[in-house]
Amino acid sequence: MRIIFSFCAMLTILPGLLLSTGCDKKDKVRELPAVPVAIERAKIKDMPLQISTFGKVEAYSQVPVKTMVSGQIRHFLTKPGEHVKKGDVLLEIDKRPFEAVLQQCEATLSKDKILLEDFIRQAEMKERLLASSAIDSNSTKSMRAQAESQRAQVISSEAAVKNAQLNLEYCTIKAPMDGRTGDILVYEGTVVKANDIDVIELVQLKPIYVVFAPPQLNLPEIQHFFRLGKLVVHAQVPVKGGAEADGELTFIDSVINPTSGTVKLKATFPNEDLQFWPGQFVNVTLTLTVEKNCVVVPSQAVSSGQDGSYVFVVKPDNTAEYHPVKAGRSLNDETIILEGLNGNEKVVTDGQVRLYPGARVYEPGNSTTAAPAKKNDVTKAGGTAGKPASESRTFVPAKP
Repeated sequence: MRIIFSFCAMLTILPGLLLSTGCDKKDKVRELPAVPVAIERAKIKDMPLQISTFGKVEAYSQVPVKTMVSGQIRHFLTKPGEHVKKGDVLLEIDKRPFEAVLQQCEATLSKDKILLEDFIRQAEMKERLLASSAIDSNSTKSMRAQAESQRAQVISSEAAVKNAQLNLEYCTIKAPMDGRTGDILVYEGTVVKANDIDVIELVQLKPIYVVFAPPQLNLPEIQHFFRLGKLVVHAQVPVKGGAEADGELTFIDSVINPTSGTVKLKATFPNEDLQFWPGQFVNVTLTLTVEKNCVVVPSQAVSSGQDGSYVFVVKPDNTAEYHPVKAGRSLNDETIILEGLNGNEKVVTDGQVRLYPGARVYEPGNSTTAAPAKKNDVTKAGGTAGKPASESRTFVPAKP
């Protein structure tokens, strides 16, 4: 009888327990406070397709200046680190020995020309005598040969004069291009040999190269867009407030580096303000193309789950809605959404960990979103005013 009585008592109390438990869960869900989150709108914008890496600045041309003749350096007409124009005189070698050689060659040429005129006159005279049968033909041919030989000697003397003039010009070393002089490597009075040592270095800084090497996997894309038109390269010195400028991709290397698996590229920059310097390291961004009208959200709004990527969208009633999405590439902390959003939704960018579908949310400091609920402001069914239902409800356990 005791067992039957206990079983009947349990059947009597069980519906009440189930009802009270269901109400309690309902109350608990209703009592969950609004979750503070950060909210931003998805937007439609153009997104560039870029490759980011680092690079190094190289001089457009770098010429080590050597002397073309042997002699003593008389004086320098430039200073180290000075900007020079093409044709400006950099230094001079003592010209006096070369001037003497030139005078000697000119004198020899003058003598050879006088002898040539005399041989020509004698040859013409003998030809007239031969016509009157006064002399034989052998004498005439011999004089004509001497005249032709002297003509060749004159040509040789003229070449010697030109060579002496050229050596004299080499005594004055001029800048082959616009550039900046480096350090002077020898002193005035030093005797140098022809084409032996560098006396000064000239570096061209306008324009200038930026060399970088992206992975070989990007090479097909680079080649494709390079054939279509101009590709812009942005370079920036990696310091706060560092110089930055835009250039143009002008060179793709013919081979891939087998050690690093990269391909060498060069971009040309005007460098009019000399913001870049040879040997400097820079951050490089190569823009291949620009995709139009992409749906974009902040990258921190996209989360990953078992079924893929998703975002939480804030509905007009300030509740969170779960949205599965297909995420594309990211750039500058923004991610392209290929599927799942239209471009004007409010998405949660911070606080997603505490969210669930239907959760109430609010944005601190934003008056347009709901403020968090207070326990004392809610009167639950079965409770008393000013107190939560969980405090006013009591359960009496069944007696065995």
